[in-house]
Amino acid sequence: MKTVEEVNRQLSDVEAIDVYLAQTLCQQHEVKKEMLTDDVAFYLIVALSWHLRHGHTCLDLEHIAGSTWFANEESDKAGYTFPSLTVLADTATALATGSAEVEPLIYEPYKLYLSRYQVFEKEVAAGVARRLKTIAFDDKQYDVLRSVWPHLFDCSTHEEQDWQQIATACAITRQFAVINGGPGTGKTYTVARLLIALQAAASAPLNIRLAAPTGKAAQRLTESVSNSLAAITAPCVDAYKTRITTQAQTLHRLLGMRPVQLQPKYHQDNPIHCDVLIIDEASMVDLALMARVIRALPSHAHLYLVGDVNQLPAVESGNVLEALAGSSEEHLTEITGALHTHLLRLCPHLPPIQVNERSINTVFSLKISRRFSGKLAEVAEAIRQGDVSAIDKSVVPWEVSSGNLFENNAVWLTSATSSTALRELAKQSFSPLLKASTPGEALMAIAECRWLTPTRQGAHGVEALNNLVETSLSNQRVFRQSHYHGRPIMVMENDYTQRLFNGDTGVIWQDDDGVLRAYFQTAETTLRKVSLSRLPRVETVYAMTIHKSQGSEFKQVVIWMPEASGKAKRLFTRELLYTGLTRAKNGCLLVGDKVRIADILAIKSTRFSGLAQRVEALWYSNHTDEK
Repeated sequence: MKTVEEVNRQLSDVEAIDVYLAQTLCQQHEVKKEMLTDDVAFYLIVALSWHLRHGHTCLDLEHIAGSTWFANEESDKAGYTFPSLTVLADTATALATGSAEVEPLIYEPYKLYLSRYQVFEKEVAAGVARRLKTIAFDDKQYDVLRSVWPHLFDCSTHEEQDWQQIATACAITRQFAVINGGPGTGKTYTVARLLIALQAAASAPLNIRLAAPTGKAAQRLTESVSNSLAAITAPCVDAYKTRITTQAQTLHRLLGMRPVQLQPKYHQDNPIHCDVLIIDEASMVDLALMARVIRALPSHAHLYLVGDVNQLPAVESGNVLEALAGSSEEHLTEITGALHTHLLRLCPHLPPIQVNERSINTVFSLKISRRFSGKLAEVAEAIRQGDVSAIDKSVVPWEVSSGNLFENNAVWLTSATSSTALRELAKQSFSPLLKASTPGEALMAIAECRWLTPTRQGAHGVEALNNLVETSLSNQRVFRQSHYHGRPIMVMENDYTQRLFNGDTGVIWQDDDGVLRAYFQTAETTLRKVSLSRLPRVETVYAMTIHKSQGSEFKQVVIWMPEASGKAKRLFTRELLYTGLTRAKNGCLLVGDKVRIADILAIKSTRFSGLAQRVEALWYSNHTDEK
């Protein structure tokens, strides 16, 4: 059996937990002696542990067969070369066949799981599949839907497809659906109309719940749905609008998850009182959390996931949105006959869609952006496609002498990182905040610009960049203490008593009486001030990680792309750059060079999972009437 020291001399980028898991499971299982002798079983579990730590829910044997892993020429670590797929499959089968009452390892064709992740996948797949059968409406329901539809959408004859309308019309016939779309494609616009349509088709008022993975995302969902509903004005719609809650909450609070208890308050034996659940920013939801949601939902409840499949995945294992929606946005090019008949009755003014009886029709992508356009949209699409040449054509070189960043809506690129250039960049980026004369103006100024970076530590991490900005602005603002007048802050933990949530941003401001207080914007567009003694943990937020920025928007963003090696290199992915860029509404400055951009685009985040295959298998076995 390999020791930690022996493994560290041979392998790069493995942790002690990987070695410990391999040692423990090899000892616990009745593995054939020859497999222990040649170490295949040991290294197979090391690879499984490594993949789980990096967000995968299983080890794909086809991915590692015949290839060398964990090598590092710089440190003379040879790594390990895995044998053929046949040998790996035989070893995995032996590992998953032991004497234990509950096996910790599960093998399925060419996939090796820790049993808990296989259980999570099966629970989520079953929860999704049983909600995919088409819901048939009667004549009375169609009459009601057709009466409200012109107040929700343009019902004149269309030559081009209206994907928001298609997504809404199709989703109301499903107990489960994914509404996928990039920035500005109208996801919340669609959700608001979906909720009204569901209420209109229901025989009684529905209990609707809105949720998101983080407090900040929940707050934004509350504001977005409220604004979208307010824009729909018609007497026949008003009655349905009053039945729709607009107050979103975090998934953890929805489930009643408590820090010291493994079992949340709501689960399969105590389900949430809910008829419809909308989960926004679903790309941030990991497999274990989604399994808990499925357990807590009553069997009749509708579940809709809303998000952008191209954004960063969840920090924990699993990427549920990617697994269910796939990496392509080319969805809904074909529909079942039942769905075709439904669209003819409800939306005869839209172009027809081709019929294919084997279509599952659970993912509805919004393909036209009505807000996110220009160079930002061009570069975002180029990043999504990994097209370096298209980015080269769209970005504009920028130097300090080029002028103010806020003067043009463009995607800039600079490699200028001298102390003088950085200080000038800081002053330009945060000049609106310096000019603010009231806390309200300061809060608006905070949303003008944000510096985004992949890491917290290092020369271009969050901490160093925040220090750089404070130093650059010190000739106009004096920083003598942790809290100071004009300090932008971000809440780092949920505090339900203060109604402050992880990701909320505010500003420290000195009142007329000379006392420093924290100010936050409420959903009602009013200001709320909080005593500094009552603040939860906060950090300065001139700069923040790209992960933390998910769900936020700024007029201008500055994205840092420092060189990286070793473990840090995996942080710089195509999805990371796409997520950072799409936080901007007007323009973006990329700090790096074209070679660095090409390196980042070459690293695409893909997580191995069996979730999509499970849903398909259950669909085709359980819904033969819709084939």
